[in-house]
Amino acid sequence: MNSSTTLAANGIGGFDSQHQDAADTSVVLSALSDDDNRRILAACDDAPRTAQECAEVCDIPLSSVYRKLSQLSEASLLDEGRRIQTSAHHPREFSTRFDTLSFSFGDSGVSVDFRQVATDGGEDSKER
Repeated sequence: MNSSTTLAANGIGGFDSQHQDAADTSVVLSALSDDDNRRILAACDDAPRTAQECAEVCDIPLSSVYRKLSQLSEASLLDEGRRIQTSAHHPREFSTRFDTLSFSFGDSGVSVDFRQVATDGGEDSKER
């Protein structure tokens, strides 16, 4: 018997789907089990955020935010980019990699499916 749980963000339009390998599912579930990690994901879903902005918005110590950003990136839940500024310093910024996360529970275990709205409005699908 299969059952499914879905966490949705902005799911409108075409989707790019990525299936998370079973070996990585425990990393994703571990990252999502932390309250602060979920608050950081919510903040980065609103807009790309630097570590400093995550600390301020989520009221989490900056030293903890760096560790949590690393954990969320390792779980493929965040994308990392650079914020281009006129100054020489270009801080890293983080944004969510998904619009919807679906978890399927079956005889073979738990699997995770990442879905993103395609940037061109079309429907793209990728499996990992």
